[in-house]
Formats: sequence, structure tokens, C-alpha cells
Amino acid sequence: MQTSQHGVPRESTLDKLAHNDAAERFRGRTGPGRLTEAPAAERRGDAPELPTVHLARARLMEQLDAAVSHPVTLLCAPTGWGKTTLVASWIAAGRAPGRAAYVRFEANCGAGAWRQLTHALTAAGIAVDAATYVWSNAHHDDRAVVVLDDLHHVTNHTVLRRLERLVTRLGDQISFLILARTEPPLSLYRWRVRGQLNELRTDHLAFTQDEVAGLADGYGVRLAQHFRYALWHVTEGWPAAVAVTLSAMVGRHEPERLVTDIILGEAGLNEEVGLSEYVRREILQHLDPEIREIMLRTSILETVCPGLVEALTGSRSGARLLAQMSRANSLASFYGGSHSWYRYRRLLRAMLRAELRTTLSFAEERALHRAAAGWYAANGLPSDALTHAIAGGDWVSTERLFLQYWPELAGSGPRALTTRDGPQPPHDIAERPMLAFALALSCRDTGDMVGMSAFIRLGERGLGEAPAALEAEVLAAMRLAEAAAVEHPERAYETAARLLERTEDAAGEHVYADSADAARAVAHLTFAGAAVAGGRLDEADTHLELGADLARKSGFNLLTVQANRLWALTHLSRGRLSAAAACARRVLDGCRDAGIAESRNISYARLVLATVCRERGQLDEARFHIEESVNTNAAPDPNSWVSGSIALALLLFDRGDHAGTLEALEPLMDTRVGVMPRTADVTARALHAELCLLDGRMDQAHAVIAEALRHWPGSDEPRLALGRLHLAEGRPAATVQIAERILDNGPGSLVTAVSATVLLAQALRQLGDLAGASEQLDQALRIAGPEGIRRPFEGHAGWIAEVLASPPVLTPPRQRDPEPADPSTEPPAAAHVTPAASPAAPDGLAAWSAAPAGESMPDPLTEKEAQVLLYLRSMLSVAEIAAVLSVSTNTVKTHVRHVYRKLGVSRRRDAVRRARELSLI
Repeated sequence: MQTSQHGVPRESTLDKLAHNDAAERFRGRTGPGRLTEAPAAERRGDAPELPTVHLARARLMEQLDAAVSHPVTLLCAPTGWGKTTLVASWIAAGRAPGRAAYVRFEANCGAGAWRQLTHALTAAGIAVDAATYVWSNAHHDDRAVVVLDDLHHVTNHTVLRRLERLVTRLGDQISFLILARTEPPLSLYRWRVRGQLNELRTDHLAFTQDEVAGLADGYGVRLAQHFRYALWHVTEGWPAAVAVTLSAMVGRHEPERLVTDIILGEAGLNEEVGLSEYVRREILQHLDPEIREIMLRTSILETVCPGLVEALTGSRSGARLLAQMSRANSLASFYGGSHSWYRYRRLLRAMLRAELRTTLSFAEERALHRAAAGWYAANGLPSDALTHAIAGGDWVSTERLFLQYWPELAGSGPRALTTRDGPQPPHDIAERPMLAFALALSCRDTGDMVGMSAFIRLGERGLGEAPAALEAEVLAAMRLAEAAAVEHPERAYETAARLLERTEDAAGEHVYADSADAARAVAHLTFAGAAVAGGRLDEADTHLELGADLARKSGFNLLTVQANRLWALTHLSRGRLSAAAACARRVLDGCRDAGIAESRNISYARLVLATVCRERGQLDEARFHIEESVNTNAAPDPNSWVSGSIALALLLFDRGDHAGTLEALEPLMDTRVGVMPRTADVTARALHAELCLLDGRMDQAHAVIAEALRHWPGSDEPRLALGRLHLAEGRPAATVQIAERILDNGPGSLVTAVSATVLLAQALRQLGDLAGASEQLDQALRIAGPEGIRRPFEGHAGWIAEVLASPPVLTPPRQRDPEPADPSTEPPAAAHVTPAASPAAPDGLAAWSAAPAGESMPDPLTEKEAQVLLYLRSMLSVAEIAAVLSVSTNTVKTHVRHVYRKLGVSRRRDAVRRARELSLI
């Protein structure tokens, strides 16, 4: 018997799992570190008892409630994904309709499986005629549920055919829940086509962040939000991994250390955690030997494809085996791209690497890396080729790859690779500056900025005091890469200018013809990035056009990815949501083609998509992109970490979770104004002010806004927050002045224009000017419509309904003489400038024109239909319109259908357009 660090008796992880087929079958704890034996009821075939520490997963129980309307529900996932616990808790909660029979099949059960099934049916009081498969003792409308657990153990063809006949005959009365690690050899395709099959797989069964927090509370483990998030992300919601890790944290003074160890890849070697033991015993031992060997050898890769399987193992069955792993048990998931990439789950890959080190010698592992480097180089993927050449100690290939691809390697931005224990650099590294620069890029990609700087200095010393023109150009590119890696816009701008000068000096000396264009592309893209960070979007456009064109000419794909990322940011800054989303998706597609699963470019593309979804009111999809933006393999980037924290805080704020918003913002609030990048700083301060406003701390809200405006004068977000603050204080005239000033100065973003116009309409309504409020609201809707901007209208259904119900006015609003704003918090108005917005902005900001006269409707709208039509021009959903009108959503949907039919349209936007043409609104 072992003891913990606190002297408490501790059983080994093998003892803990002795009675379990998977961690999902943990029995209840009777004390720290002890698990009770499986009860006799489970051995009889009844539903297994629930462990003391388990989570009632309401969202999945609701899905099971709906699933039993189908004859068959398949829960297919690898071991440890909570299949048994979910169904057992669902039955224990009394949610199964009618009687419930539970049977768990054992390995090699053969023909005895049918006998197990009939015994379980009899025990549940379900009498099935053996010849006709009729439920003989069923009454009218009786329902039942039969759970077939571990059906993958059933391989007898006779039993499987009889089971299919049973499902076909009784599917109208009995719902069959099939729990399996792989798809059973049944006629699933037939049930899918007929709509008789419902499926829950790993994506459904994975823990959400809230469920990780709930299970941690059940174990009595207190973790800060960012550690809970890190645990969820690195385990990808794998319930068994979460449960094993949390159980290992019980009684520890610093449970966060285990999360850090997992992220660093060290927990797999920590037997007190038991993850490696669990993976070895519950997963690897049950794999086909060929698949197990392929998984071990390819675990050195971030992503794997059939070509790499052949290069590393010699097997020509890579495509079939990878597809089998993906389809059968989700050990690998299809990633896509031109090479048909797959990726292992993060934690599984870390455990496989730990296992690989115990089975292969150091020389054999280096040989695998060299084989991978050769494949990557032959297929035009220099970043991964360089990584594996270094890991394999192939210094000659490393130098050759760097000399051929240095512009792309230096200018494509950091990857997010796992820190690995590679060979030591050669003894003559000080005399090989190009090799030192290659090692610097390797350090950058693993988040080791100190190592990067050290190798750059070493390479610079190796070049001597008077390097050749080409060598000076490479050095300038490395200095640029260093500045870009730490996201320092001013330094990056200076180093980009130096790179352009050195490129001109080295004209004609390049070994490869495309190197000059690529180097210029890197410089211009860096200029563009610095301009975007400083809010100089016109300057960014100029450099982006040059940089993107040069990147295309050079043929370096990762530079094109970099250009698309910057285009996405510039479009987002202007509120062009559709264009921003399209560029962000091109970033993801470009990285997917290269087999890159985690990088800074991917993180920013995901954050762009999250912002687009948030502005459109798609909060669940926004949450998904925020979660996918996190890199676990490397140290967090200084700015993308800040951006991710702010994106999460904004999302929680939109969901009404103000406590969560404050917790997400808390790490940023201690920083001085101006330390963070401009956009992030302004957004964080404005959100902080909004939280103060909601808490009734008006003075603190004023102080936060004043500080932000002093450091970032002319920023729109703090001024919008100030306008809302004045509105809450009962000073709508001051709000009108702020909103009109923002609009007169030409907001750079369509989103800002919509927000300011909605705020202006709200203030005018408080002043009693319903006609002016209606006109401003109509303008806001016109601006928001093409891009689907919805967020500024959220939470305002009440007063928007009141304004929309007022008669429309086509004349400009009267001039107002509002009270002056607080001079201590609002800077003087800037001179009027032309808005630097997209081509859609002038149309959206222009006043509406009168509808053509003389047109009429052959079938006029009823009073209720006309009322619904008024709300269709708003951003209110059908449910919100129903709430305003105090009717059901089905009633509103019926009125909408009638409106569409009478107007001769099929979409909401077309209905509003046609109604304006007919002067109906």
C-alpha cells in the first residue's frame, strides 16, 4: 500500500481500476483514494449503480429523452467517454419511458449473448415470444427501453441477425440504446436512411467547461477558471481523463500543478496521476497490433497522413487504417487538407509519445524524425521538415532547408509545437550561423523566446562584423521574426524597414529566384501588421496589397496564410463581417492543407470568427471558436492570450454571466492603461466600465472611462460606454451629443455605426422624440442588415417594439440643443472627416428614400400581419416578437408565412424591401 504526500493510505491506480472496464465505471468512493466493489445488481444484468462522485449531465439527458422516440439510439465512443454512466444516471432519474432492461455483454460471449439478453428482458418484465418476436405481455401504448452495453463484444452472426429482427419487430414499442466502443456490425445504414437511428458520439459525450467545473466541485477540488479551462482543453473533454486527473487532485495542496504537468507532457510519467497507466491498460492493450505500432511511431507528428504512415512504418495501408481509427473509435479524427490529414487527441498523443520512449531507443526515434523530415521536404512543407530534421539531429538537412526557405520560415509566424528533448547542437554551432538561425526558429515555435534570442546572437557573432549582403538580409529577417514573435509593433516596423533595405542590397545574390519576392512580402506584411495594431487601416491596406501579391508570386503558401490573417483583421476592424469570416476561413484552410493544427495564425483566425459570430448573435458558435483558439502545446502568445481572454469576457457578458465576465477580465485589470495593445486595452476598459454600471458603481465607471479616453483619445468604445452611462444617469441629451459626435466623425466600423445609431435612438426615445428614434432605428437596421449585425439590438426588444410601432417619418429630425457632456470625461470633438468605411457604409448611413407611388397589394395584410411586418424589419427573433406581442411563436410563424405569400417573397430581408417599396413601413 502506497501513501500520499500527506500520509493518507493510497491504492495504486491499477487497484482503483481493477473492477472497471473504463474510468466511466468508477464506483462510489468510501474514503480518499478508495473505490467500492461493483454491486451484485450489476452482475445480474440490472443497470449499474452510479458512483458517489458523478455528474448529472442535463443536456445529454434531454437528448436521451428525445432519442427514445427512435427505435435505435447508438452511443458510440472509445472507452472512458461516459456512455455507461450517462445511461445509468438517466434510468436512475426515472426518465426512461416505461420498463427498462439493462444487459452488459462480456468479451467472447459468443452465442451466450442472446441468453443474456433474454434474461435481462425477463427480469424487467418484458416477455418476448421467441418465435414471433412479439412483446406478448404489453398493454396498449406500453413503452420500454432496452440497453445493450458493450455490444462490440458480440461477434456471433446469429445473435446479431436475431437482434436486428428484434429491433425491426419491436422498434415501435421498445427503444434500444446501443453502447459500443466501435460501430457494431448491424444494418445501421438502413436505419439511418429510414430515420430510425439517433446517434451520440464523442463530440456529444465530451465534457463541456461547465461540466468539468461541476465534476471538480463534486470531487471537492477548487480550481481557478483558467485552470479549469486548461484542463478541459488539454483533455478535449475526455471524461475519463478529467475524472482520473481530478481524483488525483483530491487532498493536494496545489492541484493546479497537475494541470500544468499535463500541459507540459509530464503527467504521463507521473504514476500518481495514472493517465499513462490508464491509456496503456484500457486503450493500447486492446488495439490491433498493426494499429498500435502505427500510432506509436506516428505520435511524433502533430498531424498524420497516409504518406507519412508509409514513410515511418513502411505500411501501404495508411489510408485504410487511419480511416478505420477515425470511424471505429475516434482515436484519430479527420482533419482534412490536400494530404488527408488526421490528428490524434492531444492527451492520447502525449501518452503515446511517453510510451514510445520506453519502446524505442534514442537512435530509432531519431531515425523516425529524419524519415518524417524527408517526407515533409519532398512535399513542400518546410516548417515541419525543419522541425523534424532538428529533432533527428540531421544538421546538414537543417541548414539546407533553412537556406532554401528562410523567408517563409521567418515570416510565417510562430507555430505552437510541443517542447521535445532533441539532440544537443553540434560542437561547431558557433561557426555555422545558418544552423543557429534555424535553431532560433525552432525555439520560437515551441515558445522559448529566450532560446530564440540566444541563437540569433550566436548566429550574428558567427557572421562576423562585415557579413555579406545575403547574410545581412537573413539576419534582418531573423530580427524581424523575433520582433513579430513577441508582438512588438514598433520593433517589427523598424526591422521590416531594415529587411527591405537589405533585400535591395542583396539583389542578384539570392540562390533561389523567389527569395527576393518572399523577403519583400515578409517586410510588407509586417508593415501591415504594425499598422493594424495601431489602427491605421488605410496604411495597412496599402502594404497588404503589396505583400499579398508578392506572397502569391513567390509561391510560399504560409506567407499567403499570413496575408489572409491580416486581411481578416482589417475587415473585422471595419465591421465587414462577411469578408472577415471568409479570410479567416482561408487561413484555416491554408493551415489545414499544410497539416498545421495549432499556430498563432489559427488562433487569430478563430478569434476573428468568434467575434463575427458574436456580432451576429450566434453565441454558441462564438464559444466554439474561442475554445478552438487556445494553443496548449506552447507558451501563450502575449497578445493572443489577451485577445482570447477579452473575447471570452465579452461572450460571457452577452450571455448575462457578469460574475464570469469579471473573473475572465480580472487578470487584465491589474495592467496599466496602454500596456496592452490598443484594441484590447480599449475593449477591456469599456467592458469594465459596463460592469461597473450594472453594479451601480457610477463613479468608478466614470473613472475607468476617463482614464481610457485620456490614454486613447477618440476611441469609440469608451465613448459608447460613456453614452450608456449618461443614459442610466437620466441624461439622454448628453448621450445624444456623444452618439452624434461618433457618427459625425465617421466611425471606422459598421458595428460601431450600428451601436451608436441604436444608442442615439434609445436616447431620443427617452427625450420623447419617437419619430426621430424611429428614423435612427431604421437607419441602424439598414446598416446592420447586409452584414447580419445583431448584437447592438440584443436586450432592447421592449423599447424597440415601442419605437417600431410608432408611425414612420421620412423627414430629417429636428435640431436639438443637448446639455453639454461632462468635460472631465469627454474630449473635445474632432474635426469632421469622411468615414473610412466599406462601400456598404454610405448606403447604410444614408437616409431612406420615399417608396414608389402607385403600387398596391391585391391581397392586403390583416391588422396582425401588418403588426408582425413592422417587427420583421428589426433584428428581433421570432421568439422575441412573440414575447412582445404576447402570442405563441407558432402564431408569429403563421403570420410570417402569410406576409411572405402576400408580398411574393421567401426571405425576411426581401419582405422588408418589398414592404418599403409598397410604403407599408
